[in-house]
Amino acid sequence: MPRTPQYDRPAPPGYVYADEASRLTGRAIETLYKDRQKKPEDNTGPESETLNRKAVWSLTAIDEWLAEQMSPRPSAEREAENRPPEPRRPRKKVAARTSKRSAAAFDPAA
Repeated sequence: MPRTPQYDRPAPPGYVYADEASRLTGRAIETLYKDRQKKPEDNTGPESETLNRKAVWSLTAIDEWLAEQMSPRPSAEREAENRPPEPRRPRKKVAARTSKRSAAAFDPAA
């Protein structure tokens, strides 16, 4: 698990290191580093860059990501309601069951 990074220099203007990005986004530092490994189209966290072999997050990317998280998304139930109904499938025909017992076994008077 990555340790909290210790930096001897401040981040470049407009960028923050993992500890500050974690504070701004509310995500754990480890989660931010895991998000860096995922594909960009997964869109699991704010985009990061590498400057001087260090991971940095742009303040504008963090702001855009937070705005996207705050925007309302249609819920899964609403998406399912908007989906057209599926066509009905006919029932499978089941052969009538016949009893192995004789009719006398069911009628004690017989």
